[in-house]
Amino acid sequence: MKAKFRLILSLVLAMVIFASCTKDANNGKKTDDNTNGKTETSTSDNTGTGEVTLKVLVPGFDEGYLKDQLSSAIEKYESENKNVKIEVVSAGWEELNSKVVQLYQAKQSPDIMLLGSRSLKQFKELGILENLDSYITDEIQKERVSNVMDTGKIDGGQYGIPMAFSSRALFYRKDLIQAPPTTWDELLEISEKVAKENNMKGFAFPTDIQSGTDELLNFFYQGGGRIVDENGNFVIDSPENIETLTFLSKFKDIIPDPVSTKRDEQSKMFINGDLAMFVSGAWEIPNLDEANAEYGIAKLPKGKQESVTLVTDSYVMSSISEHKDEAFKFIEFMINPEIQKTVTDAYNWFPVTKAEESRDRYKEENMKPFMEIIPNGIPEPHVPNWDEFNKSFTIAVQKGLTGQASPEEALKTCQEEVNK
Repeated sequence: MKAKFRLILSLVLAMVIFASCTKDANNGKKTDDNTNGKTETSTSDNTGTGEVTLKVLVPGFDEGYLKDQLSSAIEKYESENKNVKIEVVSAGWEELNSKVVQLYQAKQSPDIMLLGSRSLKQFKELGILENLDSYITDEIQKERVSNVMDTGKIDGGQYGIPMAFSSRALFYRKDLIQAPPTTWDELLEISEKVAKENNMKGFAFPTDIQSGTDELLNFFYQGGGRIVDENGNFVIDSPENIETLTFLSKFKDIIPDPVSTKRDEQSKMFINGDLAMFVSGAWEIPNLDEANAEYGIAKLPKGKQESVTLVTDSYVMSSISEHKDEAFKFIEFMINPEIQKTVTDAYNWFPVTKAEESRDRYKEENMKPFMEIIPNGIPEPHVPNWDEFNKSFTIAVQKGLTGQASPEEALKTCQEEVNK
């Protein structure tokens, strides 16, 4: 009996010693089996130097998107904050949303991400994003353009801070059109007239699944419609939207291919003399100037109301970042006027801060049509899954334009699909 007791006592003592040694080896640090869904792997080097590495996901970075502007800003930030290193993680545009989800599920979300504000609801509902309300000061809030800032607001909480904002306007051939259209009826009338007299397409709007939705949404908003109501419910097949698609179907014979026209193809057709008018952003201006195109820019023609789709990308923060304070400090650096200016100027974007609104370049004639309509702008719809909505909505418009389905049937099908 005594021998058995001594054996048990020896085993207990060995276990205690082993546990103590393991604790000493780890210096009391958490392992990968920690709580709160976090891992130790992502951002701290754990060398005892106090250095923090922040990972920033930037779509298209390897292909050059904001590469010069961000690289310069990061270099400046690191020189002023010796204990912080910024590591850029690039992702392709088409894979962006799925990659964000995959990284989160693998507990490897970058601390900061640059994401289309239209996808924030999906990521918020998946738990990927940090609510920024506790970080955003009154000063930050006051210096932002309010309806642009609202594009990053989901269910009453601020989950993104817009860093890039594009408006839209109508580009038209000044050699063929003396006075640009100001209403939908004039747009249709002039498009038909120019197409007939010059053997070209009178108007264009993108209809491919990858790039056309924001241009199409301009019309649905101008028609008094919405994609979701104030409670977040889909209202795609509303009478207002059916009326808008019915109007768009009148352009069937005077627009390019109604199922595959890409946004970046419009200016090429315009320059080549195959197109009289199209809707796009100010990034088109350098290409048109370089080609010596005879063009003018006008405010979007008015439907039931004036409106434009407010398209933004936002800085967001990972809900599982282990360095949230440091991450938001970097975001604060990026949204200060000096740095923000370089980002806004990169692609002829428009003001996200009130200080930018007074800049001389926005008073130029080519900029006025984009600027004047912004106060009547409406954000892209915040939907549970942008990619699924985008595909279904674009196909519905294609069917309505080609007569494959009536506008009512096409939008009703879309409504049913996105509600599944």
